[in-house]
Amino acid sequence: MKKWAGRWIEYPDCKENATAVFEKDFYLERIPGCAEIMISGLGFYVLEINGERATQDLLTPAFTAYDKTVLNNTYDVSRMLTAGENTIRVTLGNGWYHEPGGDCFDFEHAVWKNKLQMICELYADGRLLLCSNSSWRCTSGSTRYNSVRFGEDYDAAFVPEPWSDACLSKAPGGILKPMLMPPIRVERIVSPVKLLPCGVYDFGQNLAGDTEIFVRGKRGTQIAIIYGERLDKDGNIDQTLIKRHPTIPRNQIDHYTLAGLPEGERWHTDFSYKGFRYVQIIGNCTLLELTARVFHTQLAVKGHFACSDPVISAIHQAVLNSTVTNYHHIPTDCPHREKNGWSGDAHLSSEQALYNFDMEACYEKYLNDITDCQWAGGQLPCIAPTSVYGYNFQSGPTWDAALIVIPWNLYRFTGELRYLEQVYPAIKKYLRYVESISESHICASGLGDFLPDPSVEPCPAPMMLTCFVSHLAELASKIAELLVFGEDSQEFAEQALAAKVAVKERYLGKVLETESYLATVLHFGLSENPQPFADKLAQVVRTKNHCAGGGVFSSVYVLDALTEYGYFEDALSVAMQTEFPSWGYMLRDGGNSLWEHWSGRQGSLNHHMRSPIDAWFYRSIAGLQIDDANPGFSHVVLKPHFSPRIQSFYADYLSRYGKIEVRLENRQYTVSLPEKVSAILCFAGREIQLTGCRTISLDEI
Repeated sequence: MKKWAGRWIEYPDCKENATAVFEKDFYLERIPGCAEIMISGLGFYVLEINGERATQDLLTPAFTAYDKTVLNNTYDVSRMLTAGENTIRVTLGNGWYHEPGGDCFDFEHAVWKNKLQMICELYADGRLLLCSNSSWRCTSGSTRYNSVRFGEDYDAAFVPEPWSDACLSKAPGGILKPMLMPPIRVERIVSPVKLLPCGVYDFGQNLAGDTEIFVRGKRGTQIAIIYGERLDKDGNIDQTLIKRHPTIPRNQIDHYTLAGLPEGERWHTDFSYKGFRYVQIIGNCTLLELTARVFHTQLAVKGHFACSDPVISAIHQAVLNSTVTNYHHIPTDCPHREKNGWSGDAHLSSEQALYNFDMEACYEKYLNDITDCQWAGGQLPCIAPTSVYGYNFQSGPTWDAALIVIPWNLYRFTGELRYLEQVYPAIKKYLRYVESISESHICASGLGDFLPDPSVEPCPAPMMLTCFVSHLAELASKIAELLVFGEDSQEFAEQALAAKVAVKERYLGKVLETESYLATVLHFGLSENPQPFADKLAQVVRTKNHCAGGGVFSSVYVLDALTEYGYFEDALSVAMQTEFPSWGYMLRDGGNSLWEHWSGRQGSLNHHMRSPIDAWFYRSIAGLQIDDANPGFSHVVLKPHFSPRIQSFYADYLSRYGKIEVRLENRQYTVSLPEKVSAILCFAGREIQLTGCRTISLDEI
């Protein structure tokens, strides 16, 4: 662990929720060949050198449980330095470190909450040039209020207070570590597609980021910028459903006070982000320009999927949009109301996210967040990072599964054991904790098949929870075997079997045979004679006219089960459905995002927890599957399904060996494999070994 020469410093007289500004002058005889700065500022910081922003990274450093881990960044600033006098400036905003609060998630009561503080070291040609200490000067910034959730107030006419001396601050408590995950940066600039009658600007799709305004008006005039994803009956922005509680005084609202510049003035926020489709500007000014800055963690693309069916293609695009707009250093549930790292949402989305994006560094960081928040007895919270909230509400095996499912999926996609090694001690503690919340091997603590449509009866919650216990213990047994912990592997295998036996004795054949129940039986292998359950499931699905509506787990279990047991066309009908409830129905509003509730009348219109359908597209339409006996795509299992309703499809994945491609066009199935990758094509009862590039006519199979 690095020993820092710099010290944590603070501005002791900074007004509550205003930004704190720190400055230091330094002199250079000559421009160094190489200059690097190591810096962390809590909650978020903006770094400037000689009046120029030093990096395009936003909302940095990444959010962590600050009493356990604090991240720092390193930047090359060689080009920004000049011979002679130089000035470094750091502006700090609240971020998640000093959340103003009042939103029911208790971040205002976080154990780490303290005054804004920073630490840095600047090196020139390998020599320490300066570091943070009490010799820096400080004052308040023009941002007079800032909150990640609630928005910012910026006064361009503000006259800063006289400079004061910085003071040493007590460190936040966490270990300083380099931030290795990709940063948040502006991905694109979007203009409104229309101006609605009430003065509301419609950007045409659900976005995450903020807006940049260019306005002209009198000095001291204040304008409000209101963000939302719904309109009320009068055409104004309705924030009712993105306020966690009606008593919250504000949510996703920025205020800008004009300096009165005759040529106009341009502004955007620095310490918050919003989820929105609509923006309303209220105030006595001339709006010269309004654009949206769309920003999120930079997720490099790893895979592509395309399909001739427009509904499936639209769902895929909505999955991509909901995934990236919900990644701001952590996988959040929604980009507006909560911005919380719900573990259930995270593991549900992990397989499709790994097909589509390079998630390795992001998930490695998130797994550290989860283990940082684990209590000594093994208990996990339902959100991470967290300080107070989430340990005794909604946590349980269905959400806690992120601790095991995400590293297991990382291992499957990469073949890297280090992701399993990273979390193995936490897995052991967790599975022993689970025994303490189970009775006769049945677990009833946590959420079951979450958020089905009210018309759909979920399987009993203890059944789903105990199935998860069995599944997680089974995965842990495999992990222990891979890591050569034989005794642990046996212990976990026995735990998995005991939970499966208990759930079969308690529920198999003894509860209402709903869609959720049948799909759960098939997904977790509860029956030694599964085909009759699949036949019944197909009947239920047909009775529902191939509408969806199940909970976040069973709705995708249905697709997998129907596909596996000979009912692919029924699964495809569910995926292509546009009537309520269905994935296709969610896209009718044009927002290009998935919803929290099937109806869209409640909750969020930008959630990713219903995104696992996209992994089904890759696995069951294109047929691109991982061979778990050969993780990391060194060997690929191809199980495509050809339907007259899908004339063409395409999928690729950039493995560490090169790009793997599959394509259907003109009844020709083409497979292209990198040099070190082999595949087996399983179709119509045949198995065909493949290497290199091969085209197979469906008419010949």
